[in-house]
Amino acid sequence: MKRCTEEAFDLSLSENMDAYFCENGRLTEFDQAFCHRDSQQSMAKAVAEIIEQSDTLLAEAGTGTGKTFAYLVPAMLSGKKVIISTATKTLQEQLLRKDVPYIKKATQFTGRVRLLKGRENYLCPQRLAIAQSAQAHSDQAWSKLNRIEQWSQTTRDGDKAELSEVDESDPVWSQVCARMEFCQANECGQAAQSQCFYPQVKKTATEAEILIVNHHLFCADLALKEQGFGDLLPKADLYIFDEAHQLPDVAAQFLGFRLSRYQLDEFVRDLKEAYAKEAPDTQWLMDQARSVAEAISEFNQVLGKFEKRWNWQKFQESTVSVQALKTLRNRLEYLADGLKPLTDRGKRLAALYQRVQTLASELNQWLDQKSENQVRWLESSQGRFSLHLTPLSVAGPFARQQEKLGGSWVFTSATLSVNASFDYFSHKLGLVEPQTAIWTSPFDFASQAAIYHPVGLPSPNDPDYLRICLRAVWPLLQKTKGRAFLLFTSHSGVKKAADILRDHWSGSLVVQGEGPRSALIERFRKEDQALLLGTGSFWEGVDIKGEALVLVMIDRLPFMPPDDPIVEAREADLKQKGLSSFFHFQLPEALITMKQGSGRLIRDASDKGLLVLCDPRLKTKGYGRQFIQNLPDCPWVYTPESAQDALDRLLNV
Repeated sequence: MKRCTEEAFDLSLSENMDAYFCENGRLTEFDQAFCHRDSQQSMAKAVAEIIEQSDTLLAEAGTGTGKTFAYLVPAMLSGKKVIISTATKTLQEQLLRKDVPYIKKATQFTGRVRLLKGRENYLCPQRLAIAQSAQAHSDQAWSKLNRIEQWSQTTRDGDKAELSEVDESDPVWSQVCARMEFCQANECGQAAQSQCFYPQVKKTATEAEILIVNHHLFCADLALKEQGFGDLLPKADLYIFDEAHQLPDVAAQFLGFRLSRYQLDEFVRDLKEAYAKEAPDTQWLMDQARSVAEAISEFNQVLGKFEKRWNWQKFQESTVSVQALKTLRNRLEYLADGLKPLTDRGKRLAALYQRVQTLASELNQWLDQKSENQVRWLESSQGRFSLHLTPLSVAGPFARQQEKLGGSWVFTSATLSVNASFDYFSHKLGLVEPQTAIWTSPFDFASQAAIYHPVGLPSPNDPDYLRICLRAVWPLLQKTKGRAFLLFTSHSGVKKAADILRDHWSGSLVVQGEGPRSALIERFRKEDQALLLGTGSFWEGVDIKGEALVLVMIDRLPFMPPDDPIVEAREADLKQKGLSSFFHFQLPEALITMKQGSGRLIRDASDKGLLVLCDPRLKTKGYGRQFIQNLPDCPWVYTPESAQDALDRLLNV
């Protein structure tokens, strides 16, 4: 073994990791506050070896391992072209603003590090001018457009993240962002092109030695490559995926499509504006805009006012719904035929012609899909609907593109394995014989946490189950004065619990759906005696350290709803192959989700708290043992008195 003090040019990349991460190594010399961790050093060395071997690594790194530094240091020292993909735009920003500058200084890396998001995150000056020329805006919308105009004069990149006054989901932003279906770059003059942000950002980003993207952008690029339509990202020598457990589901979104009423309504609105500006003498155009709008509304009406999710088999039983959708498709196709000769009237009409062709094509594809690997499904409620085409598996496309791109691939997350095996994740992405490693969290869960499993709870199917769960956790919430996450497996559970708690809880109640996710989390941090009620995305990616969060309750084992169209299709596919849908799909997914949910509690070496798991199946069903084995190794308590004692011990009350 080389000594930590030996010079870098005497060492291989993997040996250099020992020199950087060992006790009193280069990172400690750079920053005396740097804390040596054996697991971090071991992971960094494994990443370096994968780079040297041009191989694939699945790296499960428990919370507190320091996985970001463990892949950044070898990536920067490798001299390779690197693409790092994160789960969210927030994590992209954190990497670029916080972690990368630190490691750049520590390693004396002089290469360029850039960030790139999807083009809808950037301002389009041409679309801003078009939006400002329209008359049909509310006072609030005009105020936002004026703020965007002021910002456009000072921004360098046109990145929406710089503009906190306008939310990214705001309809005003959708009117001015650089979405592909509106882009008329080849028709812009040179002056307009020089003002366009996205092409410049993309050029500088793709020329960088290290490029930070997110899974959505990476998978959008994957889909384009798979379809032979070009690419969004440059080729790299090293691909690193942080929070990689989300990658298969994100890939499924882009290898299929989603067509919503919002997209269709937006198209009709833009068509009416284009008529007024570029073809006011063509009354036929306005008539067709109204005709399409009527077809959209009629389709929504026949779907009914109740919220539901239909698979294709159930949908086609409603002949009136099928016919209404075909009518909408026919009117879009008729409109496309009529728009074609009008495209020379202006840029808006030319862009709308491309959009209506895409909309009609997607409706045709949805109605006539024959592939066994594609699942057609629909969700609807009063006032909205969306059609989805989702692949059952992304393994084939992902594996094909990985082979074409070559290089080294690192997939890392705190939750990649199931029962210490990576087979489930590998199968989902079509990864062939990857190298694997698990580094458990360095936290002392035995002294930092305890798990309370209330005894005597009824079956989760009991109509009073949720109320009884809340009753079991109520004394603990009073003792902690809030500071708790209550995690549920469904939106209906969140709503029902919120209705119950509003009559009893005197502190703040922060409920999913009552604001943007980031705003709700910030509100939870700031307000006194706060309870946060959430499902889905709140089970992961929420990082609240310290005394602000000391209790997490999970209402039931997070099995996926059996009537979900995607779940139905995947279960049917497995049964057709002679496999158990429960043991090959439902159970692995639930184990990973449970690891994510339970991981919200202890985020730092100084954190302490209680995890409350209510579902009696943990002890009454054989598979319950697998959940227990995948949870942190800490004491279990089973009575209200012992739970109170555990809290007193943990919080030093």
